[in-house]
Amino acid sequence: MKRIVKRHPLAIRWFHWINFPVLTIMIWSGLLIYWANDVYKIRLGGTILFQFFPESFYKTLGISYHLAQGMAFHFVFMWVFFLNGLIYVLYTWISGEWRGLVPDRHSFKEAWQVLLHDLHIPERRQGRFRRRTAPPQVKYNGAQKIAYSAIIVMGLGSVLTGLAIYKPVQFYWLCALFGGYGTARVIHFILTIGYCVFFLIHIVQVMLAGWNNFRAMIAGFEVVKESEPEPRPSFQLARKGPGVWWRLFKKSNRLTVEQQIQRRTLLSFSAFIVLGAAAWKSWSWLKQQPSDHGVPGPLRKGLNTDEKVFNKTLSPGHLAKTYPQSAAAKNVRTNGDIGLDTKSFDPGTWKFEVTRASKDTFSLSLDELRQLPKTEIVFDFKCIEGWSQISHWGGVKFSDFMKQYRLDPEAAMKYISLSTPDEGYYVGIDMASALHPQTLLCYEMNGAPLPLTHGYPLRLIIPVKYGIKSLKRIGSLSFSNERPPDYWFERGYDYFSGL
Repeated sequence: MKRIVKRHPLAIRWFHWINFPVLTIMIWSGLLIYWANDVYKIRLGGTILFQFFPESFYKTLGISYHLAQGMAFHFVFMWVFFLNGLIYVLYTWISGEWRGLVPDRHSFKEAWQVLLHDLHIPERRQGRFRRRTAPPQVKYNGAQKIAYSAIIVMGLGSVLTGLAIYKPVQFYWLCALFGGYGTARVIHFILTIGYCVFFLIHIVQVMLAGWNNFRAMIAGFEVVKESEPEPRPSFQLARKGPGVWWRLFKKSNRLTVEQQIQRRTLLSFSAFIVLGAAAWKSWSWLKQQPSDHGVPGPLRKGLNTDEKVFNKTLSPGHLAKTYPQSAAAKNVRTNGDIGLDTKSFDPGTWKFEVTRASKDTFSLSLDELRQLPKTEIVFDFKCIEGWSQISHWGGVKFSDFMKQYRLDPEAAMKYISLSTPDEGYYVGIDMASALHPQTLLCYEMNGAPLPLTHGYPLRLIIPVKYGIKSLKRIGSLSFSNERPPDYWFERGYDYFSGL
């Protein structure tokens, strides 16, 4: 005789099947981001055993050159990942489900027994080697309790390290807690690899556990076999043809246990297939939406919402961590030469063109800017590709420049716009960040004039934003209350790019 036993509540099943595709999207988009700075390797002494990842891996999956797209998907779906996990934890706590999930003092011993059993490692009994007997099965065995609890801890770790990477200036204390920006990024990557390993093991375990276990995660019940035979069904599905299946959609006390099993299985899997198809269709729809500044329109709206949330909740006054000059790199990394046409550029004719709110303009030479008080800063310059480097810069505070040239009406406006002399590269920056005490009109690097490759004679250094905002070779400056054009925003990146 068979008996239906309730296994997983509907809420738990929803959380599980929402998290599976969302976490897959987070891993996929994370790979699009990691591609831009794939520096992690497994070494043995000076020998590289494995690099994460070979170029063939990127080409096969079509990951190359999609950094902006990856960041857009990652920073929009992170909210779904976070909220689904948070509600799941709250539900298990309020409902009491956590009692069956949290490991107890017997769990590790039981997990070892489960492992030996699943690996078919025999034990010696009565003078012979026999297959180990599996521990008595409850809702979750010891190995499952440890694994599922570990995933919750890993999810929390991903959220916290993600924040430390995403906003290292705003969450400087969190970044320091993980050992710095670079270490937080390593931990975030290791957790991602951990999810992939868990996926593989989990899928294998589901396959080994069989149909009854898999059905429980969709339909919510398991079938337990007992010794007594089941009563004969009141009708035979095989003989009555397709029309009889419709009776399974009607709840009836006349159904036998076998018919109840078929009914609940059919209803649950029908709903699962419909919802899965809807999710896939939504994914296809999202990717095919018209582009809005380099990314699908709904993602751009999501990124704009991110900006509003963080602008409302975070302080623009946080300072980037500074270092002694001895910590600065001697060979400062260059990245990008857009707007730096060194062949046609004549340093002798360069001028800094400033347009006031009244549309009047004035020009400044580098010598005139050098007359203002000089400020030096050593900080960890962060590129949007993922790498960072401690570097030493010198110049005049942008706020001092504004005061010196009596640009008070302009300081009350919302944005500044900077562009290179050839207008090949341009950025828009919110006024609060421009007036930040660490923002410099920079003319020195490591105590010497800027090299041409770093924007000689004048560039912007803005430690509270990614390097894409630190425009090299400033040619002109203007002010507005509307968002000015921004080179990388037009190509899919976040407009503010704040840290």
